[in-house]
Amino acid sequence: MNNSDIERSRAFDDKINNLGRITSIISLALMVSVPLVITIFNKIQVSAGEIMASASGLIAMFAPMAIVENISYYPIIGAGGVYLSCITGNIMNMKLPSALSGMKLAGVEPGSSEGDIISIICVGVSSFVTVTILMLSMFIIGKYITPYLSQPILQPAFANIMPSLLGALVTPFVIKSVKVSVVPFALSIALCFALGGGYVQRYQSYFLPLIMVASVFAAYCMYKRGMLALKPAQGAPK
Repeated sequence: MNNSDIERSRAFDDKINNLGRITSIISLALMVSVPLVITIFNKIQVSAGEIMASASGLIAMFAPMAIVENISYYPIIGAGGVYLSCITGNIMNMKLPSALSGMKLAGVEPGSSEGDIISIICVGVSSFVTVTILMLSMFIIGKYITPYLSQPILQPAFANIMPSLLGALVTPFVIKSVKVSVVPFALSIALCFALGGGYVQRYQSYFLPLIMVASVFAAYCMYKRGMLALKPAQGAPK
């Protein structure tokens, strides 16, 4: 990658970050305006103390998760993918799998400039598809399909959608980097056995950064010992 490519990449990142900040502020204002308008229109008296008392528990639980998720998603789907995913939501179920699948089909690496562009396109398309399906489900399809989906025989399948989806996405990366994957898998399994799966799931936002730090440290130690080979970046001379 020459200096011209680096400058274009930086200019692209600057534009994405500026646009992301602006759209995030606008989206946040619109989200807050809905309950605010409802409260004012119905003349509901709510104090700031009551709001903070109700929100403090949720903030304590989800704030660390939000920070960790953004840090962990950024190297994979890039700044544009993170901004767009956070605005449209449903990252783990829809946006992240769509971005990873798109990058795999396009033959680009996560974290590269090409990967960031593909990620933005995939997350945008996924958002349109999600909204379209939700609209159809509310007005047309849901009325006829819901009775069938509510059958008890299908409930175990719906209860295991996330493990199946993430397993299918993670497996290629594990096979590609078996040594690097040993530490996070071993730590996660050990925590589940020691503390219980329910406890780990409830406080995953606190365990995740610890596992991330331990994984990075373990990978660094492996690299220093010559157990890992550093691959050249895409587009860099070999």
